[in-house]
Amino acid sequence: MRTTQQDIADYLKISRLTVSKALNYASGVSEETRNLILSTAKQLGYRHISEWQMQEAEVPSEQEGNVIMSDLKQICLFSNLNCTTDSYWAPVISGMVRTLTKRGYNLNLCFLDLSEDTDFEFPINFNPRTASGIIQLGNFKKHHIRRIRECGLPVVAVDTVEDAWTEGLFSDVIMGVNEEPMKVLIGHLADLGHTRIGYAGAINGQLTNKERWQGYRRGMAAAGLNVGSEDFFIGEFQEIVQKIEAEERLSHLKNFPTAMVCFNDVLAISIMRYFRAAGVKVPEMVAVAGFDNLSESLAADLTTVSVNREELGMSAAETILWRIENPERPYRVIRISGAELIVRNSTSATWCKFAL
Repeated sequence: MRTTQQDIADYLKISRLTVSKALNYASGVSEETRNLILSTAKQLGYRHISEWQMQEAEVPSEQEGNVIMSDLKQICLFSNLNCTTDSYWAPVISGMVRTLTKRGYNLNLCFLDLSEDTDFEFPINFNPRTASGIIQLGNFKKHHIRRIRECGLPVVAVDTVEDAWTEGLFSDVIMGVNEEPMKVLIGHLADLGHTRIGYAGAINGQLTNKERWQGYRRGMAAAGLNVGSEDFFIGEFQEIVQKIEAEERLSHLKNFPTAMVCFNDVLAISIMRYFRAAGVKVPEMVAVAGFDNLSESLAADLTTVSVNREELGMSAAETILWRIENPERPYRVIRISGAELIVRNSTSATWCKFAL
């Protein structure tokens, strides 16, 4: 059987919470207790402990910190593992690496399991004593963010939680522009004569999700079009397909939108394939549009909105370096402009480009 945090807690007759805090370098645990827990974890064969943590209990922490911190300049990129397989993030990370390398920093990729049914644990290759700051990439929940902040390191997030404006910022935030480009996209479809335009994708969780949804609603209002709840297809691709099939929406296209705007290109391309497999022609029967202008969207002939993703990464890197030097300054939100509407054959037979 694998050793768990509860096994360590039972062995030392302490709470599992204390063990978790010690292994994740959260506040509220003394150095002596942390070293004892690390030694016990090593002794019991706990798998989620890194080499530097094993050495931590054997080397005086102050001495080790002084030696390592003077030799290394490192920024840690905290990301969900699926970000590495999503083509959206590749230019973002490239922009970070280019900017940090010029300033003499290394980008350490640290992958986390952010699923709901697992305890949050810092990656085994993350050492808070050698890191100068953290860039947070992807969909992090509030409790994840709070745990990261307990490290005491400067943090910059690419995107943030949907209620950041009402609940308060957790860190500096880098984002693209979402509402206005989505509104322009709806206007394009309305100009083509579409009066029933549906929306597919996530509408909450992250601020980007919320803003693209709001842009859709603003665009519909500006075009004088009704927003009907039966034309919302909320969730991931499989959830959307289940809704369509359960309601037999494609068998009666008179009760289906003539155009579908998707939260992003990945979802739009999946929906286009699903439609075509079901005998629904795109764009003749249902027009489809996405957002982000991924490389796959060109091959799919997908109308979309281009986002300057490399600039997102460059700005995140520049901001974490600024934050390291200015720890007391108020948090800031930086928006990356330069979005473009790219019209292709999924909505029109004419390929053209409009600056926003």
